[in-house]
Amino acid sequence: MIDDARLQRELNRLTGWARFRAFTWLKMPSAAFVGLRLDKVDDESCETSISGGWRSQNPFKTMYWAAQGMAAELATGVYPFAASQASQHGLRMFVIGTEAEFVKRAKGRIRFVCEDIAATRAAIDETLASGESVDIDLAAIGYDSEGEIVSRWVFKWNFRAREKC
Repeated sequence: MIDDARLQRELNRLTGWARFRAFTWLKMPSAAFVGLRLDKVDDESCETSISGGWRSQNPFKTMYWAAQGMAAELATGVYPFAASQASQHGLRMFVIGTEAEFVKRAKGRIRFVCEDIAATRAAIDETLASGESVDIDLAAIGYDSEGEIVSRWVFKWNFRAREKC
């Protein structure tokens, strides 16, 4: 149901610097403002990053939790978005819940890694085959420049196949 060649083209398009910047300014201006980046996405993982500094900091001079949340959500949502673009049917997708745990102060560039791509693909294939709604928990872990965990995020996504108009 998902054209793998088209999926790879969509993933490659999203990781292009200029196209991603244009996409964020048009669709997610607050993410563009804080400097959110899509660093890597493939069939195994997705990695995003966000820099610390005045655009993403709270009054305590650490990264604001909402800035971290944007980067973590994007790490879990890029692959489903690309799969939606590559499928014969549309894919309705939205977050229906989230949990976060903050382990350490977030300073500097923080990268978020989601390694649940295989489970994501299975859930998308399931909804495309059945037409039924599928819920899945996808995790993104935030790391600082020393490789230490600063936060853990779990987003509960809901996917459902729909006919393209």
